[in-house]
Order: sequence, then structure tokens, then C-alpha cells
Amino acid sequence: MAAATAAGGDWTVVRRRGRRRGDAPPTASLPDAPPPLPVSPVPWSPSDPSVDPARVSRLVDRARAAISRLAASRLYRRLLLPDSPLRRRLALLAPTRLSVLGVGSFESSPAARLQLALAALLRRDLLPDAAADLFDPVLSAAECAAAAALGFSVPSLNDGCRRRVEEATLFYMPHCEASLYDALLAANWESPAQLRRFCVLGNSFRRYALQVEENRSVPAAKAAHVLAAARFVWEERVDEAGYVDDDDWSARAFNETSWHFFELYDDVDLAAAIAGGRR
Repeated sequence: MAAATAAGGDWTVVRRRGRRRGDAPPTASLPDAPPPLPVSPVPWSPSDPSVDPARVSRLVDRARAAISRLAASRLYRRLLLPDSPLRRRLALLAPTRLSVLGVGSFESSPAARLQLALAALLRRDLLPDAAADLFDPVLSAAECAAAAALGFSVPSLNDGCRRRVEEATLFYMPHCEASLYDALLAANWESPAQLRRFCVLGNSFRRYALQVEENRSVPAAKAAHVLAAARFVWEERVDEAGYVDDDDWSARAFNETSWHFFELYDDVDLAAAIAGGRR
């Protein structure tokens, strides 16, 4: 991901062209840490405020086309298997909210459109009664309007992913920076019970831990909560059974993407886990 700092102290923003989020490809040397996140929520509005109805309509049509394409894919059909470990865990968590963070510009990025499509399908097929919100500081006003047409609210505050969970929540954070996952975990690190209130669909925590072991990621090395969580989360990659490969049209959108459920007992010492996860 090529990163920049948005006006108003926004968290890491994805440039609208070029490589998207993620600290780096698995085999590349990785950049320095992204700019710091806001300590408290800050007001946010789109940097591109224009809302042309024809543009919004085109965006909605392109998103719906991506939804139809993904719905027919092997990758998505695998998610719908009724008695899979994933479905059992989702049923136990019973999320009442879907929060999509860091989806990027789905107007300019085909990968972001597929990621938005997955969010829409998860809500339609697995979480039909859940509230849904979507945020990325790179979004234009037209993209916000299109997201609303697809059933997602867009907040007017940027919390830098420092979001304390108040209800059972599925966080979908496709290819975000390690610091964003870390901010979410830090905001909920008070107890094992609090961590068990949500799950994360995003970059593989195991992959981050491996990158740190191999000295290939400065940002991941600073994500102490992610590294600690990697030792006790149940993780399943979206492409675990080979449903995504390098030649697959969905590979760029979902490579290294995993489900994470926090399975830990109440007597786990989270402070000690953080100390053990620091590098």
C-alpha cells in the first residue's frame, strides 16, 4: 500500500491509483511504519464532495455486477457450506453488526469492488438482520452515496479503528495496515470476554507473525496486539482449500485474507500476552 496522511489527522489513506493496502507483497522488503493514527475520533468528510447522480448510479451498477460475479464463485460458495467450522463460529458469535473498514476506493479499484461485494454478500446471506457501516478516509462523496444505496451507513467521524465493541461485531478489514488491526485490538484488550465479542476478517495474523520472525515487516513488528493475538486466535484463510490462486481473478482482492475468532479463557493474562508479543 502506498500511504499518505489525509487532512484532519485521518488514518492511513490509500492513494487512488497503484498498489492497494497491505504492508507489502509476501516476498518483498517492507516499508517503514505508516503515519500515526488519531488518538481520538476526528470529524471527517470526503475530500471529493461532488455527488453526480449519474456517477453514483454507475458505481452502484458496477458494485452489483461485482456482487453477482462473486456470488457465483467457488470462493463464496465455500463460505456458505452450512456445517463448516467457520459457520459454526459465526453462529455462536451471532454478530448484530458488520463494520467494513479500509475497503479503499471501489470506484477506481476492481479489487476494492470485489471486497465491497463480499461485504454485501456476507450481510445478505449470513447477517441479514445486522446493522452495517463502511468507512475509509479515501472515499469520495459519490462512493459514500453508492455505499448507502447498497445498505451501508458511512460515519462522519474517523476513529482510526480505535473502536470499542459494544455488540457482537464482524469487522471486515480487507488488506489494511497492521497498525489498524492493532488499534482495534488495543481498544478491546481489556479482557478475554471483550475480545470474544467480535471477529476479524482481514490480513492473516499468522502471516504478520511470520514476517516479523523473518525480519520482513517493520509495521508488523510494532503491532504488539496483533502478534499476541496470533498465538490464541482461531484462524482460517479464505483460500485455505485452494479456492484462490495466482491466476484467479479474485486473487488480488482476497490473497492472505483470513477469518480470526478470539478463543481464549477468562484467566488469560492479556498484559503478559502483550509483553510476550513485543519485538
